Amino acid sequence: MNSNQELKQVNERLDQIERKLDNLGGSQQNKRSPGVRFLIGFGITIAVISVLLLTLGVIQFVSNVSNG
Repeated sequence: MNSNQELKQVNERLDQIERKLDNLGGSQQNKRSPGVRFLIGFGITIAVISVLLLTLGVIQFVSNVSNG
């Protein structure tokens, strides 16, 4: 009987913790303003384009060296 009550208490406590984590996750997602989200997306886009251009430049350089 005692272990049954303890198990019930543990399950209730886990449910409480899960609800708190869900609330924290929701508030973290809604924290950023649209302008900040736009700037983050813009920065990531610029970084990806830079990496692609760098890769193309390296490929061109390597092909020119091997041909020349």
